[in-house]
Amino acid sequence: MKLRRRPAGDEGTTLMELMVTMGVMGVLGLLFTAAVLQVFKTTSVTDSLSEAQRELAVAFQRFDRQLRYASWIADPGKIGTTQYVEFAGPVTTDCYQLRLAPSSDGLGVLQLVTWTLGSPPAANARGQTVASQVVMDSTTPPFSKQAYGAQPYASAGANTTGGDFKSVFQRLRVQLTTRVASGTAQIDTTFTALNTSNLTPATNGCSEGRPK
Repeated sequence: MKLRRRPAGDEGTTLMELMVTMGVMGVLGLLFTAAVLQVFKTTSVTDSLSEAQRELAVAFQRFDRQLRYASWIADPGKIGTTQYVEFAGPVTTDCYQLRLAPSSDGLGVLQLVTWTLGSPPAANARGQTVASQVVMDSTTPPFSKQAYGAQPYASAGANTTGGDFKSVFQRLRVQLTTRVASGTAQIDTTFTALNTSNLTPATNGCSEGRPK
C-alpha cells in the first residue's frame, strides 16, 4: 500500500520556525515598549517644565504690585552665595526683600521677606518661598537695578527704534532659571517702580533688612 504525501501547504510549523518567529516578535515588542516609554518621558518633562514656568509666573504676580508701585529700590548685593535686593513698597514704611539663597539640593530658593520700617527681620529669618529649584548662576545676576536716567538698551545705531530710551523711573530686572529633571524654565522680567523719580534718595531705611 502506497501512502500519499500531504501537500506542502498542510505541513506543520517546525520548532526552529517557531523560535525565529517568537524572537522577531520579542524584538518588535521591545522596540514598541521603548517608543511608548520615551513618549511618556518626553511628555512628563514637558509637563514639568510648563508647570515650573507657570509657578514662576504666578509667584511673580504675588509681589508685582509692591514692585510696580515701589517708592525706592536698593542696589542689589551679595553676601557669600546669597543675593539680595530690598525695596520700599507703595506705603513707604512697608519694606521688602527678595533673597536668592542656596538650598540643600544644590539649587536655590527665592524668598520674599517683609517687615515694617524700624523692625528689621533677623539675619536668619525665613521669608515666603516664591520659587524653588532655582539655578545659582554666578555669571548672570538674578537682580539688576536700572536707576533714574539709565539707558538700559544699548543703541545699535542712530535709527534704532527706542535705542535712545532713558528711564525716568527706577527699574528692577529679575532673571531666574529653574531646573526640572533635565530641562530648564526661564523668566526675565523688568519691573518699573512708578513711585520713583529723579528726587528719590539713593538711601532708604529699608536697607536695614540686609544682613551685615
